[in-house]
Amino acid sequence: MKLPDTTDQTPGEVSLSASVHRRRLVWPSACRDLIRMNLLMLLRNRQVLLFSLLFPLFVMLVFGGILKSGVQKVALSGPKDLTTLMAKFLPPRFFTPMYMSAAQANHDVALGNSSFALVVLNPNAHPLQIEVVENFHNASENGYYTSVAEAIELGVNQTLLHMGPAVIPKLDIIKSSGATVGGVLAMTHYTKFLTPGIIAYAVLTSSMLGASMRLVRDREQGTLRRIKATAVPMWVFVIGHVTAQLVLVAIQVAVLLTTARLLYGVGIGPLPAVVVLLLVVGSLCFLALGFLVAGIAKGEQAAMMIGNTIALPQMFLTGIFFPLSQAPEWMQKFALFMPLRYLSQGLREVMTNGASLADTSGDLLVLLAVGIAAVVLVLFTFRFDPLGAS
Repeated sequence: MKLPDTTDQTPGEVSLSASVHRRRLVWPSACRDLIRMNLLMLLRNRQVLLFSLLFPLFVMLVFGGILKSGVQKVALSGPKDLTTLMAKFLPPRFFTPMYMSAAQANHDVALGNSSFALVVLNPNAHPLQIEVVENFHNASENGYYTSVAEAIELGVNQTLLHMGPAVIPKLDIIKSSGATVGGVLAMTHYTKFLTPGIIAYAVLTSSMLGASMRLVRDREQGTLRRIKATAVPMWVFVIGHVTAQLVLVAIQVAVLLTTARLLYGVGIGPLPAVVVLLLVVGSLCFLALGFLVAGIAKGEQAAMMIGNTIALPQMFLTGIFFPLSQAPEWMQKFALFMPLRYLSQGLREVMTNGASLADTSGDLLVLLAVGIAAVVLVLFTFRFDPLGAS
């Protein structure tokens, strides 16, 4: 290592030059040490392991296991030639046709014996009318069942009439009191829908909840004040903390994606770079919110309460477990103000539909805007000394 030339400098200049040189050498190692320290403390924290790693994995395994139901039954009612034609366009890998009367088809859907039903209302009518019967309790599955029914109707249209509609679809959702929940969505399709949402929620919990609780604990124990008193710049501390959280996010995403791939055949999609970009921007957005929560919280318990107040509604109201299109209108409007919606929506579009960077630019811009707004507020609210410290 080449030392600085001090032959033409005064003793004071030599001391200052050596001090600056030492700092240049210390900052990278200090940043590296802070990253390692933060990672060790994060991994030793049981709450971090529970909420950031184990809970999202538990949700994926539970829902994936429940929904791993194999081939679904679909009730078809009408003349044999028409029901046979409808069965021809039914995906055989996931659905099997069951032929029965209209009354029996409605009864089977209500009791959950069939996922949904297609009933020919009047075989002599022109154009033909086919009723799609779904169970009201299948909130998360009916969107997919409807799309399957529409694909069948399209195939029937093309067969019966090459120009103009041969079928007019009519949707009828049965609301049966006390009925068993109907058949569940085919595993491959629902886990493709579920996995991006679970990953997005895992990013939120590890970034926002983990960061806020850790920062408040460090502040209350005087760690932040001691670091501030050292020669290590605060930006080095921030980089160390943020990098450690990003490494934790990378670990949990890798665990979730590996589980989804091995158990359910769900992959990252054709554009992994866009997925990574969404995860990084989403993590930074929620980390900024974590710093904001730490700034306004008076203690660790308060940070947990504030963080859960922000996180839990987003878990249930942003379409992680069911399509927002199936939700009430008020819920869809409420979700517009929740950043988790844009991260889960962007990940789902890329991972399941192969959306490009341009297609997800709106979601990225919203996450960036929320993150920048949170950083601005952090500048006015964050403190390094615990309350009551002189």
